[in-house]
Amino acid sequence: MRTTADQLRDVLDHWQSGTGPLYQQLADAIVQLAEAGSLEHGTRLPSERALATSLHLSRNTVTAAYQRLRDDEWLDVRPGAAPRLGSRARGLDGMSHQERFSKILPGAQVPLVGLSSACPGPAPVVSEAFADPGLLLDGAPTVGTGYAALGDPDLVAAIVERLRLQGVPARPEEVVVTSGGQQALWLAVTGVASAGGPVAMESVTYPGVFDAVASAGARTLALPMGPDGLDVAASVKLLRAARPGAAYVTTFHNPTGTAITEADAVRLAEMASACGTTLIDDRITGELALTGRPSRPLASLGTGASVVTIGGLSKIFWGGMRIGWLHANATLAAQLRQRKAAMDLGSPAFLQRLARVFLEDHYDSTLAWRIASMRESLDATVDALKEFAPEWEFRMPDGGPCLWVKVPGANADRFAARAADAGVPVAPGSAFEVVPGGGASRFRLPFYLTPEEMRLGVKVLAEQAP
Repeated sequence: MRTTADQLRDVLDHWQSGTGPLYQQLADAIVQLAEAGSLEHGTRLPSERALATSLHLSRNTVTAAYQRLRDDEWLDVRPGAAPRLGSRARGLDGMSHQERFSKILPGAQVPLVGLSSACPGPAPVVSEAFADPGLLLDGAPTVGTGYAALGDPDLVAAIVERLRLQGVPARPEEVVVTSGGQQALWLAVTGVASAGGPVAMESVTYPGVFDAVASAGARTLALPMGPDGLDVAASVKLLRAARPGAAYVTTFHNPTGTAITEADAVRLAEMASACGTTLIDDRITGELALTGRPSRPLASLGTGASVVTIGGLSKIFWGGMRIGWLHANATLAAQLRQRKAAMDLGSPAFLQRLARVFLEDHYDSTLAWRIASMRESLDATVDALKEFAPEWEFRMPDGGPCLWVKVPGANADRFAARAADAGVPVAPGSAFEVVPGGGASRFRLPFYLTPEEMRLGVKVLAEQAP
C-alpha cells in the first residue's frame, strides 16, 4: 500500500519550479491531495522527523509546512500525537447520490421553460421515423421476439464503423450496446473500479458518475480544474501520486463545455498508461464542437493506455433515443455485455434497428443540423444574459450543450429552488461538485431549446437572482 510519504514524494518530484519556498510547496502538496480526496479527513500524517527523512528534506522545512497547515486549519494537532487532517479535508456529505442526480432530472410538473436537464428534443429525422417507422426500416418495425440482448449485429457493425472514422481501431467483439450513455457509464465504472480504491474525475463533473462509483465500492478523487477546464499538469501529478484504478473524463466537459488540447490529452493518457489507470472517455457530447474540430478520442492517440470509450445518440438525435455503447478490450467487453443482458435483456431491438439506420444514413447531416441549432440558441442565450443579467459570469464553451454560469454572491441551491418555483428549473452547481465549493454560486444552463425559449428562460432566471 502506498503511504502518505509516497504520494507526497510523487507530487513534489513533479512540482514545477518557481512555485514558492519548499515548505510552501510541501504544504500545497498536502492540501492538493486532501482536496482531491486522496488523503481523507482524519488521515494520520507522518511525524516531522519521519517525513523529513522520507522526503530528504530538512526538518525545519517540514516543521514550517506543518505550521502553515495548522495556521490554515488543515491539521488537527494534539500534544504527544501525530498530526491528522482536520475538518477542512472532509469531503462532500449530506447529499445522497440519488439526490444529486435528481437535480438534473425534469420534475413531475411541466415547467414554463425546462432547463434542469441537458437533453434535446427530437431531430427532424427522429420525428419522421417515429411517425412511420416502416419507411426507414424497409418493412415492419416489429421483427421476431423484439430482443437483441447482446446487441443487434448490424448496429454493432455501424458503431464499429463510426469509431473507426474517429480513429479508434475497433472490432465488433469490443463493442457493448447499452440503454443510453448513462448505462454505459455505470457498466464501465463498476467494471474497472476497485472496491476501496479511488476513481479520478474532474473536480466538477456529470452527477451520474457518483452512483456508479458508490456501486463499485470505490471513492472519488478530484482532478484539479482551472478557468479553462482540466488542469492537465496538476492532474498528471495527482495520477502519478494516487495511481487510481480508473479515471473518468468527459469530452466536451460536462458542465463547463471545455476541452483539452491533443498534446494535453496525450500527456494524460501516457501518465494513465504508466500508472495502470484505465481511462473512461465519455464522449456522449464529444462530437458537438462549437469551435474548431471535435477532440480525438483518447483511444485513438496510440499511447498504449487502457481506454473505455463511451458514445451514444441521445445528445444528437433525441434524449429519448436510449441507445448508447462502450468500446473496451474484448475481454472486458464480453463481461460487460453479459452483465448488460442480465440487467434488462438488452436494449429494445426496435430502437437498435432505428439506431443502425441513423448511424449509417443520417448521422453527419443530423449532427450538422444539431450544431447549427445549438449555435442559434447559444447566440440568443448570450444576448439575453447580456441584457437581463450582465453581472453574471460564464466562459463561452468549446463544445457541448451547456453554459456554466456564475451568479456572484448567490447560493446555488437557493437560487435553483427559486428558479424552479418560477417555472424555470436549473441544476445547481452543488450537483456537480467533487470537491466542496467547486460549484459555488454556479448553475448549469443548457441551450438546446429554441432561441425564443432560451430568451424567456434567462429573463425569468434573472428575476430570481438576489
